[in-house]
Amino acid sequence: MKIQVASVQFQPQLNRVAFNLRAMAKWVNRIKSEQIDIKLIVFPELSTTGYECGTGFYQLAETVTGQSVQYMQNVAKRYHVYLIFGFAQRDQTNAGTIYNATMLINDQGQIVGTYQKVHLFDTEQRYFTPGKTYPVFKTKIGTIGMMICYDTFFPEVARILALEHADLLTISTNWERPRIQDWELCVRARALDNIIPIVAANRIGFDKELDFFGHSKIIDPLGTVMSSLDSERPGYLQATIDYEQTRGLRHGYYSIYQDAHPETYSEKWHLQGNMDSKDPKTAVVKAEDAN
Repeated sequence: MKIQVASVQFQPQLNRVAFNLRAMAKWVNRIKSEQIDIKLIVFPELSTTGYECGTGFYQLAETVTGQSVQYMQNVAKRYHVYLIFGFAQRDQTNAGTIYNATMLINDQGQIVGTYQKVHLFDTEQRYFTPGKTYPVFKTKIGTIGMMICYDTFFPEVARILALEHADLLTISTNWERPRIQDWELCVRARALDNIIPIVAANRIGFDKELDFFGHSKIIDPLGTVMSSLDSERPGYLQATIDYEQTRGLRHGYYSIYQDAHPETYSEKWHLQGNMDSKDPKTAVVKAEDAN
């Protein structure tokens, strides 16, 4: 199967949800007007709110039945396209719990699912609750796994999604200066690690203190850049993803899954997050207690 995909980089306005929703709708309109065969459009992390909202996230967060999601459902249905976008998600049963999340909506305007960011970065930990799972979503355009920003630093995330038979990974991010080199390396490495294509959308512009640099990309299964916006200007990029290429590569020279020895890896997993401990036994106990 081949699908055409697009990635958008733009500047969400801080705390202006209605403005940001209209901006995303305009991007969808433009992309579908210029590239009618696009099947999936990926937007950045926290597209509806901006990033440096602080305690304002508690007021801005919405459930999956909120007005922002409904708005984007209507956009997806109108233009017959799959959409992925970042938003602050309020828990359905506990209004005080919010997540940094991405939403996947299908081309009929139906919610396919959400991913709640597991690896919260820096000040995000003050407001958001980390997610606990790495879901993949089976759709008629392939099985999709979503990642958010800092997740990209952790090879385990992409590997888990690939092991769950994802055909395509998406990254919605707010990656800031001066860490352009980290971004360039991480997004390409996660593709090559798993022989899987990636569609990555990074925002641009300032909020309060942070400067976001864009450089959105579409990466092929060998980590090669297929399309990119190597600037800090608004725009979109598009490319054709060929799932058969992935399958062919994995059964040829890049036979990483056939050649892996997972039985040799699991013993050390308990040390994750406790690498500074002087006593490995203590590290294992701490990790197990945390779970």
